[in-house]
Amino acid sequence: MSSALLIRSIPALAAHLRGVHRMATEASAALACPSAELVPTYHPAGLARGRQARKTPSQLQAEAEAMAHVYRRLVDHMHRLPEAFREWREFDPGPFFDLYPRQAAALVQVDAGARATRVAFYGDLLMPAFQLAESYFVNTFAPAYRSAFALERPPNAALQAHYRTVVEPEMARRWHRLVMVAQRLNWTLQDDLEFMVVVDGADALFEWRHVWQEPAAPGLHVSLRPAWETLTTFTLAVQCRPAPRRPAMDCDVAREAAPLCARRPRS
Repeated sequence: MSSALLIRSIPALAAHLRGVHRMATEASAALACPSAELVPTYHPAGLARGRQARKTPSQLQAEAEAMAHVYRRLVDHMHRLPEAFREWREFDPGPFFDLYPRQAAALVQVDAGARATRVAFYGDLLMPAFQLAESYFVNTFAPAYRSAFALERPPNAALQAHYRTVVEPEMARRWHRLVMVAQRLNWTLQDDLEFMVVVDGADALFEWRHVWQEPAAPGLHVSLRPAWETLTTFTLAVQCRPAPRRPAMDCDVAREAAPLCARRPRS
């Protein structure tokens, strides 16, 4: 499974909702990175209870506060990463972030450039509200929409009725919960300068901007067509550079230097 085909951020999920009729989805990122298998740093006990909770204001606020605590710990990792990166011959995100290989593949993206390596951590994927929305989209909503509105065969009234009365309202409910938690998280973290330094909002948003230049999926309810300007993300990223290489001393020069030093007269 290619991590490039996973939906790992709020902007990515919004883009796939808008383009559900033409954008491929391979597998659920939430299922590739189950919360129960994460260390408590990324998934404290309170979040496990919140995953099943109804969307009351107090429960939404509790999830936002728990996630803010998770992100502050993660921000500390991100600030330490550029220095730690210099000690690695080949950076492995799993040990550094305390993740199993499958988790690291879903949560971390490492892009090596000519002068620096960009390391991004998809923090949205840690949110229970995001996991609920993303997994439902991939496993239920997208297949139901494509079956109900398939262009290659006549409309199926029963499939369309099931989509309209069951699937679409549930997707809208999960998306709304995600938006509410994200808003509360933004309010909680907006004055946290350490967080603001590493949050990668602009790049994560512009990656999907092109989707809004095309019409939305036919028949898609307005609640599932969010404006691009309203989106947010908790993707974190830093630029890392390797340690400067020390010039190697030429072996012949080294051999010549030794006897010269040995013959140096005493003062």
